[in-house]
Amino acid sequence: MLTEVPVTPATRVIDVVEYCKEAGEGECHLAEVWNGHERVLPQEILLLDLLQQWGGRRPEVSFYLRHCPSWSQGSPQLLEQSWAQERSREC
Repeated sequence: MLTEVPVTPATRVIDVVEYCKEAGEGECHLAEVWNGHERVLPQEILLLDLLQQWGGRRPEVSFYLRHCPSWSQGSPQLLEQSWAQERSREC
């Protein structure tokens, strides 16, 4: 099932997760998928900023609500750095 979520400049990843998950549902996270690579998005990222960073490649990116705990143990900064490096290698 696809859910369209209204995104404003203040919309964070956690806002999207809370909007999409069912009442009483356990831990969920938002995953970003691009070019066969998936990463867990840190909860405090502003989604509109992230979408704008993708620029012309935005149509290649998908976002999924994963109905399981986040498997990522890294800090949000490390996740951001590793993903940015991966994107720059693919360009």
